[in-house]
Amino acid sequence: MILLITTVYRRYLCRQHDVDSISQPTTAERDERGRPIVRYQLGPLLDPNDPPASGRLHALTIAMRRRVVELTAPHVDLLVTAPSIIPLAPFVMAHLQLPWVNGVALLDNQPVVVLDLRRIATDVALGLRLAHHKEAL
Repeated sequence: MILLITTVYRRYLCRQHDVDSISQPTTAERDERGRPIVRYQLGPLLDPNDPPASGRLHALTIAMRRRVVELTAPHVDLLVTAPSIIPLAPFVMAHLQLPWVNGVALLDNQPVVVLDLRRIATDVALGLRLAHHKEAL
């Protein structure tokens, strides 16, 4: 199953099995097991020109061993028909700043990046800070 994630300016795809749950963002600082919860809005994390969303957000929750990561976005939908995903060529993968992309798919005749949310959550949980994104939301 494939999820369509819509930020203020962009659309992304991800595999549903990368996400442990989809819900409203929590306000707690720790989960029921005592792990800290780290929150980021996905749009500004991936693109400095994608502003933070306001209003209702959806949290894509990924539980790591010692932390829980909530990546938030204004819209998350489950696609009934999964598009064909084309893996990135090794040459392209080797030149990515961060290995957060698995491939590309055509959706409504537009290319849409397929994200590796588990890898993003791992890097965020380890404290990765991008130059264009300085604070957790």
